[in-house]
Formats: sequence, structure tokens, C-alpha cells
Amino acid sequence: MKLSLKRITSAGNFIPEIDGLRFIAITSVVLYHLNSFLIVNYVNPNVDTSDYSFLKHLLSHGHLGVPLFFTISGFILGMPFAKFHLRNGNPVSLKKYFLRRLTRLEPPYILIMTTLLFGAVYVAKVFSLTDGIENYLASIIYCHNFIFPDATPNLNAVTWSLEVEVQFYILAPLMAWIFSVKSLSIRRLSLCFIAVLFIIINHFNFNPLGVVSLVDYFQYFLVGFLLADLYVSNSTLLPKTKFDYLIGLFFFVIIWLFDNGDFNSNSQKFIWELIQLGSIFFLYYYALFNKIFKFLSFKLITNIGGMCYSIYLLHFPILSLFGKPMLKYSFSKYTFVNVSIYSAILIFLIMSISSIFFLLVERPCMDKDWYKKIFR
Repeated sequence: MKLSLKRITSAGNFIPEIDGLRFIAITSVVLYHLNSFLIVNYVNPNVDTSDYSFLKHLLSHGHLGVPLFFTISGFILGMPFAKFHLRNGNPVSLKKYFLRRLTRLEPPYILIMTTLLFGAVYVAKVFSLTDGIENYLASIIYCHNFIFPDATPNLNAVTWSLEVEVQFYILAPLMAWIFSVKSLSIRRLSLCFIAVLFIIINHFNFNPLGVVSLVDYFQYFLVGFLLADLYVSNSTLLPKTKFDYLIGLFFFVIIWLFDNGDFNSNSQKFIWELIQLGSIFFLYYYALFNKIFKFLSFKLITNIGGMCYSIYLLHFPILSLFGKPMLKYSFSKYTFVNVSIYSAILIFLIMSISSIFFLLVERPCMDKDWYKKIFR
């Protein structure tokens, strides 16, 4: 049997830059959690005098990889609806749409969460069976953020964002009515206006739910819809220039340079989030339309980006399972040396285990007819 790490696309349409952008997003998230893990758990009694504050500052903003994923989801899920409305493409079957989400995403998720439940209750023994099942069920039905609004998911902390994704999946067909608006300017300006409106809602405490939900991140999905509109319409906003690479690099840096937590007032945070949202849009625009970053199409990059779901689900438990025992050993009196070795080993483990899981579980589920073939 030939093994391949290349992602299977249901419609056969492969946009390498999208998987390249997924690579950027998952790298950002993994480094963020790796940095946080080491800050909390690593203590060097022989502290050296080197200052790594700037590096830590950048890595502490790695959580912004999650909004990058949300923007990609908006783009990918918006594409078939945009094609139908803007290019007289095939109508989107809602039955197939929801079935595809279910068969593609649920098997890997349920398998990992079930394994973590048994591991937490019977191996690590950090939860009672009752508490474990309670948290497990809340996460499995994507309602942990609502049932336990003041706590991150205990079995797998990163799954809070999957709940936001699922809320978007459910509402996306309804949101897609925007593509039926005939006026190009009204359609695109409406997407921009609603995105800004949700930033205002979040920063000035008008959020009616009061819990982490789609309301907090709706603007990123809308940017994805806007990009899908432009892509399907084959529209260009900005002409190609010889400075495109530098312009794209500028927006890339801006995204991670600051976080709204670096500012004091709500007005400052609001302005900065507008800048960040605009930077994400233009970074994606230059990457998808002007194709300024050639490395995003490299096979290694697209393969890693294509299995980002496996990496996302597994990296946090792997850090905890292997990282804590490893930190008992010191390789040097220098923090930088120790942290570099720890990081290299943990990243190797994350990539190795995630690759195996991707090949055995996630990739087969990318075949839209996998469940039918079982009974043949």
C-alpha cells in the first residue's frame, strides 16, 4: 500500500497556498503552546543571564494562529456557495454539506477524545470517572464553552476553538445568502461592515452570550467569505508590483507583532484588532492572488498544513504526556540550550505521532465515501 501525506480533497480542487497558510497557522499555535508549556513547567536552578524576552513576546502571540484557521474556514466553506451564486455553479446540497462535515471531522475527534478520557481517568488518574465523562460529553457535543463558560476543556484544552468552528459550520449556509446580493459593492461592503460591527460588539462588551462563541470570532470567518467572493469572481483589488513580497511580509509581521492584550484601553484594542484583521486579509490576498510566498506551495509545507487537524488535536496532549517527564532531565546549565533540545524533541514527537494518526485515521476520512466502502 502506498502511503502519502498529501491531503485528499473531496471536490478534487487543490489550492496549495491554502495548505501553506494552514502550515503557518498550525506552526503558530504549536509554538505558542510549546512556549507556554515551557514557561510554566521549566525551572532552571542555574539560571543564565541571557534575555529571551523578545522571542517570548512573539511566541506569546502564537494563539493568533487560531483566527488564521477561522479565516481559512470562511474561505473554504464559502467557496461552493460563492460559485453557485456568482458563477452559476452547482447548487450546494445541505444534506451532503453536513454529512461531509460529520464524516470528515467526527471520527478523528471522537477517537482522540475517547482515548484522552480513558487516559485521564484510568492511567493518569487526574479525573474521577464522573468528572471525566462530564467533560467528555460536554466536548463531544461541542458545548463545553456553554456548559463550563469559565473553564477551558479539561481533556483537551484546544478543543474550545472547534466548538466555534462547528457553530460556523451550522450557520455558514445561512450566511451564504450574502453571495446572492447582485451588487458587487453592496455585497463586499456589507461583509466589511458586519466584520467591523462584531469587533465593536466584542470590545465594548455588547456580547449577549457572555461566553466564548462564534460571536467573538465572526469577523474572521467573514474575511474568509470576502476572500472567497474575490477568488471566485477572479477579482483583483491591487495590481501586481515588484514590491509585493515586501508588502506581504509587512502584513505577516504585523499580525504577530502585538496582541490587543498589549494595550490598555478598549479603543486602542479596537484599533489594533482592525489593523490585525486588515493584515490577515491582505496577507491572504497577496498569498492567494499574487502568490508572493513560493514556499507555501512546497510539498513538505502543504503536507504539514494538510494534516493540521491531526496536529491540532494531538499536540497539546503530547506536550503534557512527554514534556513533563522530560523536563526532569537537564542537558546544560544554559536555559537556551535546554529549551532548544526540549523543543526539538517535543516537535519531533508531535510531528511523528500526528503523521501516523493522519495516515491511519484522518486521511482515510477525507475520502467522502469512506463509510460506504466499509460495507462493500
